[in-house]
Amino acid sequence: MQAISFSAPKEVEIIDIREPEMGAEDVLIDVHYIGLCGSDLNAYRGRSALVSYPRIPGHEISGVIAARGEKVPTSINIGDRVMVSPYTTCGICPACRVGRPNCCQYNQTLGVQRDGAMSPRFATHYTNVFSSTTLSLQELALVEPISVGYHAANRGQVSEVDTVLVIGCGAIGLGVIAAAS
Repeated sequence: MQAISFSAPKEVEIIDIREPEMGAEDVLIDVHYIGLCGSDLNAYRGRSALVSYPRIPGHEISGVIAARGEKVPTSINIGDRVMVSPYTTCGICPACRVGRPNCCQYNQTLGVQRDGAMSPRFATHYTNVFSSTTLSLQELALVEPISVGYHAANRGQVSEVDTVLVIGCGAIGLGVIAAAS
């Protein structure tokens, strides 16, 4: 199987990788869409201290479940359209203990601290997938970045009396606009 890799800053290549290995609680996803965001651009440019090389990018993912481990709940089925949460949480660090798993000190974001999904197939723990029967695969790839912007506006406690300036109207900026409006 082939994947796109940043072999070093400003160097992109197509590499051969092994097929994903699945555990009992994993799902195998046929990747359909991957968004490219600022963290991918910074990884390419060599401007992210969190990225080591070589690194396979890709964390704004949508796809279809192709296989499931024997311990995956029956609510997750082969053929489901899904998006993937690219983050890991430990559950024990101070941030996780106060309900802020997005700030987990041991987080390993796909395409940043660990290889992402810029490949035909990708395996992940079933708790990282969210399915939808209403969103298209293109829309599902936008869920993660839009939710980042939405979360930022909510954390900022934006209300109807506030004026909000959004610089950059990519998916994250659109999430801010949606939440602020």
